[in-house]
Amino acid sequence: MSLASNTARHDCGPLNHEGLAEEWVQLEKTLGFRPAVNLEGTVDQQRQVLEDGCAARDKVSLTKDLLDEVTATDSTVASKDGFPVPIRIYKPTSAAPSAGRPCAIYIHGGGWTLGSIQADDLFARMVARNAGHVVVSIDYRRAPEHAYPTASDDCLAVFLWTIAHITDLGVDLSKVYVTGNSAGGHLSAVTALRIVTETDVADALAAQILRIPLTCHPLAFPGTLPVRTTVPVYNDHAVVSMFSEYAPNKQDWTNPLVSPLLASDDLLKRLPPTYIDACSEDPLYDGGVAFAERLDKVGVPVKLFVLEGMPHGSYYLFPELTSSKAANKAVIEGTDWALAQRK
Repeated sequence: MSLASNTARHDCGPLNHEGLAEEWVQLEKTLGFRPAVNLEGTVDQQRQVLEDGCAARDKVSLTKDLLDEVTATDSTVASKDGFPVPIRIYKPTSAAPSAGRPCAIYIHGGGWTLGSIQADDLFARMVARNAGHVVVSIDYRRAPEHAYPTASDDCLAVFLWTIAHITDLGVDLSKVYVTGNSAGGHLSAVTALRIVTETDVADALAAQILRIPLTCHPLAFPGTLPVRTTVPVYNDHAVVSMFSEYAPNKQDWTNPLVSPLLASDDLLKRLPPTYIDACSEDPLYDGGVAFAERLDKVGVPVKLFVLEGMPHGSYYLFPELTSSKAANKAVIEGTDWALAQRK
C-alpha cells in the first residue's frame, strides 16, 4: 500500500517472524502474557476491566506535574436530543497567550462501547500540559445502548458549544481542532465531516488529529485487508464485533459518517489539515494509511506517522515505552504543523 507523501516511519527495533518489533517482543516477555482485548462477560464488566487497567497505568504515568500544572473542571453540554453530555475542560496553569490558546475537542477511545473521560484523563492532561492547549474532553454516549449516530451527535454538539464559548474558555477561534485515538480517532474524523457539511462554522475547524483511527468498517473496505487474527491487543474479530455494536445496520457501513474513507473526493477536499498516526501491526492500519493517501491526493495537507512493528494502542497502554514517547512527541509536533497550515 502506498503512503502519503509526507510520511515518517519510526523504527521500533528489528521485527520478528510475526512482524512485531523487538521493543514489543521484550514487553511481552516482561509481562509474561500477550495483551489483548477481552470481549468475554457483559459490556459493563468489560468497561470495568478497561477502567481498572487505565487506573493501574495512571499510577505510574500520571505524574505530579500533570496533576499540578493542569486544572480540570467538569460540566455538561446539551446534545441534539437534549441529553446532558458530560465534558471535562482541561487548562494549563501557565500564562495564556493574549490571543487565547489552541483548543482540542478530545474524543476518547474504547471501541465505541468502552472508555470514558477518566480512562483518557492522562492523555487529555498530556495535551494540555505538553502542548499548552485547552482540552474539552467528551463523555459521549456509548454503544450498544446508544448506536450510530448518537456518539457523533454528542461530539458535534460539544464542538458547537465550544465555538459559542470561545471567550469564556480563553481559546483562539482560529485554532480549534478535533482529536482522539482509536474509536475517538474515528469519531473525530466523522465530526470533522459533519462540521464541514452540516454547520455554518466550518471555518472554525482548524485541523483534525487522528490517532490510530478506524476510517472504514472492515466489511466495507474497498480492497482486501490483511488477516490479523492473532495480533496483540486488538484483532480482526474484536474490531468487527465492537464496531458493529456502534453501527449494527449493514446499510450504514458505506455511509461516510460511518466510514469516512468512503467519502467522495469533493467532500474530502473540504476537510482541514490532518495529522494521522498508525501502528503497522494493527487491523486499523490499512484504513488509516488509505485515508491519509486519499486526503493527500485531493490536496488536503496531511502528515502520517507510523510506528513500525507495533500493535494497536501500544502508546496508549504503555506510555513509558521508547516508541510511545516518540509517538506522543510526534503528535504534539504534528498538531503544531497542522495548525500552522491554516491560511
